[in-house]
Amino acid sequence: MVDRRLFKTLASGAALSAALALPVFADPAPDYSANLFGDLGGFRQAFAKVGGTLSVTESSEVFANPFGGLARGADYDGLTTLTVQIDAKPALHWEGGLFNVSLINLHGENYNSRFIGALQTISGTQGDRATRLWEAWYDQKIGDHWDVRVGQQSVDTEFSTHPSAGYFVNSLFGWPTPYQLDMPGAGPDYPLSALGVRGKYNNGGFTVRGGLFSGSSAPASNDPDPQHANPYGLSFPLRGVLALAEAEYAIGQGDGEYAGVYKLGGWYDSLSFDDLRYNAFGQPLANPGVNQTPATHSGNFSFYALGEQMIWRGSDKARTLSLFLRSTVAPQGDRNLATFSLNGGLALHAPLDGRPADTFVLGFGWQHLGAAAVGAGADTAVYSPGVFTPLRGDEALFEASYQYQATAWMQLQPDLQYVHNPGGGILDPQNPNRKAGDALIGGLRALITF
Repeated sequence: MVDRRLFKTLASGAALSAALALPVFADPAPDYSANLFGDLGGFRQAFAKVGGTLSVTESSEVFANPFGGLARGADYDGLTTLTVQIDAKPALHWEGGLFNVSLINLHGENYNSRFIGALQTISGTQGDRATRLWEAWYDQKIGDHWDVRVGQQSVDTEFSTHPSAGYFVNSLFGWPTPYQLDMPGAGPDYPLSALGVRGKYNNGGFTVRGGLFSGSSAPASNDPDPQHANPYGLSFPLRGVLALAEAEYAIGQGDGEYAGVYKLGGWYDSLSFDDLRYNAFGQPLANPGVNQTPATHSGNFSFYALGEQMIWRGSDKARTLSLFLRSTVAPQGDRNLATFSLNGGLALHAPLDGRPADTFVLGFGWQHLGAAAVGAGADTAVYSPGVFTPLRGDEALFEASYQYQATAWMQLQPDLQYVHNPGGGILDPQNPNRKAGDALIGGLRALITF
């Protein structure tokens, strides 16, 4: 017989060996180094067990313009974003479901409206001071190729986007400026959203997405500012129908390939739109002696095309150069302030040795104003001969920016912009006998992930 003491010794050794080997086969601990506060004292791991993730970010910016625009000056603005997502499988045993709720707090001043007056907003995070619900939706995957999203959505997170958009500071490189200017309530894009349903089909590199949303992100109001009309994001207006559709083709998405993304899309809104120049009797609204109720037009639409393609890869795997271009057309010039937009640029990833997470970008933007908007300015000059009235024209933008990954949880981004003909030609409030001059803007953005 085997000695009991020997058996116990062998068993204890086996147990000890198993205990020491256990960490080798256990799941690795989650890495929260990209968050300033790490695991929040164990909260993130505990929340993850029920399918939850929590994201909190703060974007803080300072800008200054030494010349041009509405006035010279410097200012601060900031955006805090809190996003909670819950995977429906561990939470409710639903396969392929995701709940999302996003809250935002805008603080500081809207630098663009106070100092520059540009159509292409100097920062994509600026807006009126508010704490508001931004998005609240449920997304359900169906099979291998479909998914459907229902709820309060900001469509600029999916439609008309390109990979390099997030490296720029100016809002133009995200949601096209004509949509902000021409859609009712500035459209369901940041910092607003709208109730609706979005469907998406994906098969390899081919994707089709489409959606039906409320025709306006703001309720009917006498306040022309949609953010004032819907200050907390809780109005949930259902006014008319906004239909969007987009086809996307992606190539070279594998490791080491020359990646590219190409899109065609458009939208139609069923609401009524005011004429920018004439009243219902065909008389110029600039004439103070006529009825000042503008003529109305039924419906509005726009189309866009964009492409982004990697055109060069360095010996360093992370170092790549991409070229992008996007055009937007809103042809109905009687109701659209901007009828054409073109923007493009270059994005160089890992521009410096030892900086694989940094990106340097150069970009331009051009906005063409519609015939009615230009004509209305000319009419004002005729009916108010003793008052200087700038003739409206196009606005152009140039931007250079460097996104520096300071730590795993913080990015610093110095930025330089030049705006030609701000607002397409608006009056200089500092001198009523001239229009606002070209503006040079320097800025710094800090993005922190908590």
